[in-house]
Amino acid sequence: MGQVQALTKHITLMADLPAALNPDDDWLCASDAQRRMADQTEQLIKPLADLVQRGVSVNHAASLFVAKSQAGTLDVRDKHIASLLGWDSVSVPTVKRALSAYRKAGKTGLLPKYKGRVRLDYGWELQAVALYNLPGKPGFADVASRLIEEGFDEVSESRVARYLKTMPATLGKFSPARIGPHLHRLKRQKFRRRSLDEVLVGEIYAGDGHTVDCYVGHPNTGKPFRPELTAFIDIKSGYVPGIWFTESESAVSTLFSLSYAMRTHDHVPAWVYVDRGAGYRAKMLSDEATGFYSRFDIGMIAALPGNPHGKGWIERWFRTCRDKHDKFFAGGQVYCGDDMAAETNRRLSADLNKKDPTRKLPSLREYIASFTAWLGHYHNQPQDKLAGRTPDQVWAGLQNVSIESDMSSVVRPREEVTIGRQTARLHNRFYYAEALALYDGKKLQAEYDWFDDGHIWLYDDKGRFVLQAKLVNTIGVLPTSRLEEGRDRRAAGQVKRLQNKLAEVQKRRDDPITAAAQIAAIDALLPTAPAQLAAPAEPDFEVDLTTWRNDT
Repeated sequence: MGQVQALTKHITLMADLPAALNPDDDWLCASDAQRRMADQTEQLIKPLADLVQRGVSVNHAASLFVAKSQAGTLDVRDKHIASLLGWDSVSVPTVKRALSAYRKAGKTGLLPKYKGRVRLDYGWELQAVALYNLPGKPGFADVASRLIEEGFDEVSESRVARYLKTMPATLGKFSPARIGPHLHRLKRQKFRRRSLDEVLVGEIYAGDGHTVDCYVGHPNTGKPFRPELTAFIDIKSGYVPGIWFTESESAVSTLFSLSYAMRTHDHVPAWVYVDRGAGYRAKMLSDEATGFYSRFDIGMIAALPGNPHGKGWIERWFRTCRDKHDKFFAGGQVYCGDDMAAETNRRLSADLNKKDPTRKLPSLREYIASFTAWLGHYHNQPQDKLAGRTPDQVWAGLQNVSIESDMSSVVRPREEVTIGRQTARLHNRFYYAEALALYDGKKLQAEYDWFDDGHIWLYDDKGRFVLQAKLVNTIGVLPTSRLEEGRDRRAAGQVKRLQNKLAEVQKRRDDPITAAAQIAAIDALLPTAPAQLAAPAEPDFEVDLTTWRNDT
């Protein structure tokens, strides 16, 4: 049993097992047919048991019933029940046994004792369960073939299949050992359903990134690519206050999406429910002193790794985006979800190269315009989970928690810098202000603009504005936009990875085993050099292959 216990170690066993798995109660363990037979038998036996209770012997009571049955004097109901039970010509001993069993154990004693044919134990059962529960998901025929290989006798596919089908679900087709304990926990075991009754509109945003399921033309190259959508959804109303499209998920896309939601509706959520990825837990966002969340007193709830149910609101919305918008965008010809026709999907590049008029690649601008229009439609659709109301109607009940600061600063992140020689260094840029001499050696919080590095805004540790410092120098040639700098850095990393890959391909091209090396290795195994070996002796007979035959 050790193997079986190892296979079920990820299962939380319940104390209240079904009665069918609990042999202590025969009546509950019986089948419907067996209980029905016991009920019918009771209707015939109970009057006889009453006679015995009043002093009649068991033998006389049984004989009375048999005599009435043979004489045809049973009433219509009893005659029908006897016919159903096959008691048309019942014997006295049969009735006596049933009567004695009823008096001893009640209706449970009338359950049929026949348990069916007892299955033989062939000896390969435990190994069959272990083989079937491998993560490779072998089938019944595969398990049977393996058992035969391992030398087990009396193995057949039908026997193995019948036995494995009797296994409980924890050892069956969807066991944790076959599909993986993590996936089993997500899809097969109980999960906690959350209630939103006490949550206010706009109080908790759930955020995540999603690579859209459509190909569009890249704004720079025109080649097919899939943009990244970062979105925040209000879990109470299902309203999506903030979205942002980028090339890849990052802390910047998270910042822009959340700040867009805050600036558009002049509202600060109390909590954001995000995963543990770098795009949501970066220092720019989560640092206790300078992070975006702490600046606006936004609490962060981190979802458990690998647990999509934790962010079910946003994950389900992404699925709705795929089904309701992406599948129909551009006539459905650039959709690339996992359920897209494989033949159509894999021919996209070839059709674009041939300039097929039916496979025109839309631009990113066209996709964003289409998605924005669909999002407005989504917000005005009634939903069952909202009791027939629309997200717009529920969102209208928002009680704004105003930002209470300059809107232009909402999108500006902060980092801590150390002042030295009236200068602050940030991202290889030096900013100068004469009054910084008062803060020499101290730490201040530098607020910067993503699109213009000409100035930074400095704040003390209590969040009070100090001054604005001007850019005076940079280390190396840097673009004025930090976004451009990030793109340059990413491009340089891609070039470096491609160079490493090219070097690996070239090294693999060099054959490590050459013919000359093999000949040299063989020569080293010979007792003498090949030149010193004697020539093989000539045979002392000749064979004519055209006339020779084997007479022996």
